[in-house]
Amino acid sequence: MTSRRGIFFNSKSRTNDKITQLSTAISNQDTTSNTNQTGGTVKKKIILNHTKRTINKTIYSGPRKIFSTNYKANRTQLNHKAFFGGNTDEYDLDNNQTTTTINTLRSKTIMQHSTTKTDSKQIHTTVSTFRQPTTCSELDETQSYIDDMDYLLAGFQPGKLLGDRCLSAIKFAELCTKASFRMHIQTESALERIFNLLKDAPDVPSLNLCTAFILYILSLDILTSQMNSDIIRLMLDLVTKSSTINIDDREYKKMKERILIINNKSLSEDIFYEERFNTCDIILETFVNISHHNLKESLQDEIRILGGFDQIINAVYSIIQDLSNNDFQCYPLSELSLRYRKLCRFINMLEEFSNENSEQSSKLHLDVNRMYIAQYNQYSLFHSLSKLLDLSLIWLQQYSSMNENSAATTTTTNMKNLNIHHLFRDGCKTIMSILVIFTNDCEIICDRLTSDNRFFSNLFRLLVTIEKSSFSNEDKFDTLALTLNLLINLVQNTKHVYKYLMEENMPDGNPLKIYEYLAKLFCEQESSAARAESLEENDWMMEDVDDDDFDEQSNTKPTNENGTNFNRALQKATGHMENTFVAAFAGVILAVILLRDRTTYVSQIQELMPQKKFDTMAFILKKFFVFMDMSHAFTPSGVKILEEIISMVLSLCG
Repeated sequence: MTSRRGIFFNSKSRTNDKITQLSTAISNQDTTSNTNQTGGTVKKKIILNHTKRTINKTIYSGPRKIFSTNYKANRTQLNHKAFFGGNTDEYDLDNNQTTTTINTLRSKTIMQHSTTKTDSKQIHTTVSTFRQPTTCSELDETQSYIDDMDYLLAGFQPGKLLGDRCLSAIKFAELCTKASFRMHIQTESALERIFNLLKDAPDVPSLNLCTAFILYILSLDILTSQMNSDIIRLMLDLVTKSSTINIDDREYKKMKERILIINNKSLSEDIFYEERFNTCDIILETFVNISHHNLKESLQDEIRILGGFDQIINAVYSIIQDLSNNDFQCYPLSELSLRYRKLCRFINMLEEFSNENSEQSSKLHLDVNRMYIAQYNQYSLFHSLSKLLDLSLIWLQQYSSMNENSAATTTTTNMKNLNIHHLFRDGCKTIMSILVIFTNDCEIICDRLTSDNRFFSNLFRLLVTIEKSSFSNEDKFDTLALTLNLLINLVQNTKHVYKYLMEENMPDGNPLKIYEYLAKLFCEQESSAARAESLEENDWMMEDVDDDDFDEQSNTKPTNENGTNFNRALQKATGHMENTFVAAFAGVILAVILLRDRTTYVSQIQELMPQKKFDTMAFILKKFFVFMDMSHAFTPSGVKILEEIISMVLSLCG
């Protein structure tokens, strides 16, 4: 009895008759199969329902296809033992040497009576392309950068929540502290895309602060600080709108704390302090960084027109007022030095925008910047610098006395006092440096400075303090030379200062007249230089110089084309050239006084010269002129005035 269920036969549908027929067929075939065997055919015995049967199956003896697109082929043909096996051991421990393992595939042909023949075929692996470890590392950095930028750009979108945008900005700033990340930013317009997404940042307090910090981090690297006019406008827009920020805003305070953590963790120098940490201060520190990168004239114009110079000068005034109201007695030493260094950075920045050494700026453009900075808010900067010089001298004298009386203190305390001592000296040098630039060939600014009697007295107080200090000769030289150079500009570009120098006494009750102090300084420095020069064989700088070379009617100038001699002079001059320069600056001031009124003051000055003659002054001035001319350090106006002075002094010799 048979039955069907569906399309397929059910296992119960087989009848006993058919099973008997199948068994008989299999038995008959089994009796005749022994004489018809071939090498590639295998007879297998299969038990089906307790009945033996034999089927023919051809086994492929060639190389096997290990992988296939067919799932069933992969499952049935992969021979794991053959694929992962090896002919030899990887390490021969007995011979203590390494051997090479060659993978083989064993293809077995199953023969009758369980006889097996094994064929082995060696497989050599060939790698067509490979990458060095450095290349893999670069690819990893590149992929990491791409992933980070995709994530951050999505977070910068204006439609995102404010907290998400701020966190993305903080994360981006933190990544920018890494040099590898900044390197990738240069390769595409990533900054342009980011700042386009942050156009609304000035109006959002917390995002305003975060964007300012991003700009500051980028400005630390000259390669990523290539600013354009759009970024300059964004920076100044951030500063302008930051004045209306509510500093008690919850999100603003949270971002401020996170930025300070990043600053303390990733940035080495102490730049910011919490009392003054705001958008304006961050942007001004950004200006400090980019001012060293020779900004184009157009960008400097943008900063000036949009009020950047105003913000810098106002910040200088604000910090000086804070220091004058709360001096070192109220601030710890670390807090005082932090504020003082910030002041010096801002002053140096203004100097960069006014300095004629800038390669990117013309003299006319620099004159515009210089006059704008000087005349802003009725010469506000000069009032601030005068007050700062006054404070610096007070602190310099007090810490000098501390160093002299610090024998019983610890070494750490001595080092702190010494560092702060040098800090105030460098601050005085910074003030003198910017004022030398502002007073060069400018009678208006010189008249304004000399109208401040306190400032003018502080110049000579600074000379005395530095000269009597325990600084090395090299440290003394910079401050003395800059202060005397400023005095030269003031005497040269005003009509009445020379009388003040001849008639007034030195400050602080010193009975010496100012011109007497200058003559004394000239003689002491010239004597020190002469003692050092006596150890040399000859004074080669003056070998080819004749007095007729400085005749006003002569067109020749003292020159020395021997570069070897010039380099030799620089090496030998390390011990005494500072003394020669200081003596020359003091001599120039006295000579300018004689140019103004020779008949009245020539006898008074001549009495104070070595051997009561002007020969030594003429020698020093000629040497100074030769050296400066060979080093190309003169301005055209400087060459003219010095030639006139030397010619006049030579006429007084005899």
